[in-house]
Amino acid sequence: MSEGKERANARLENLQTIEPLLSSLRVLSLSTMQMAMNRQHILDQYASRFNEIAKEVMRRVDQSKLVREIEAPDDYRPPVQEQILAVIGSTRGIVGQYNKNLARIARAKLEKNEGDPMHVVAFGSRVHSAMRQEGLSFREMESLSAGSLPDYDSAAGMIREWTEGFEEKRISRVQILSFKRVGTGTRYKPTLTELLPGKMDSIVYSEEEELAFPPPIIEGDPVQIFEEIQGHFTALSFYRLILDAIAAENLFRFRLLEEAKENTSNLLEELSLEVQSNRRKEITQQLQELLVGSGMLASR
Repeated sequence: MSEGKERANARLENLQTIEPLLSSLRVLSLSTMQMAMNRQHILDQYASRFNEIAKEVMRRVDQSKLVREIEAPDDYRPPVQEQILAVIGSTRGIVGQYNKNLARIARAKLEKNEGDPMHVVAFGSRVHSAMRQEGLSFREMESLSAGSLPDYDSAAGMIREWTEGFEEKRISRVQILSFKRVGTGTRYKPTLTELLPGKMDSIVYSEEEELAFPPPIIEGDPVQIFEEIQGHFTALSFYRLILDAIAAENLFRFRLLEEAKENTSNLLEELSLEVQSNRRKEITQQLQELLVGSGMLASR
């Protein structure tokens, strides 16, 4: 009984030490998720205002001039175009199947596109491990986030690299594989999003729509301005996907920690009852020994 008592006491002390840590990590994950969602809301507001500017520029753009032709040299040979698959995973742990799901979908995507040149870029050390287990070849990159904030410098650098490759016709397509929010709730699922070629479907205006007054002053070539706006929308889309990934990662972590906290609370209750029961048995045994020693109780 002494060995069982010591083991129960040791487990109880360990769990009492772990419980506050689980609670702190749980609160941290929840707050990080909420901050990422708040930043996403601010980003959407900025994109909405930026969209209004784009509509005004679009009114003054000759649509036929939006496609820029690259002058070919005399010895021009068509470059080999490749597709980019960028996987946004996590760097921190306690996220369950989060990275494994991304790695499995990446492998399925590559198998489906077998024969087409596709270069895989993976962000986050945890997803690197999951992708190695799937036997995938990829370019290792650091995480695109720090806490609830995207790493804007790294993200902007990748956007420039992909855009230059796209304009030089070395890259035909850039797709992002990440956890993305479904609807307006807190449901996230791994999704493939096409980043390049960018789509400007959100910029819609009607000829009958009332014009702004006074009319805006646009200095410079509207076509060049519109092309710059397209680049900004691509970057905004990428930032939004990163914020979605941050929120999803921390939601996964929060749910696992919530489950761990409940299990820990149940174990604490069970062990406390076991320790109390052991103490009662120990006290009862000591009383019996005293009574036997004093002759008040016959020994058995």
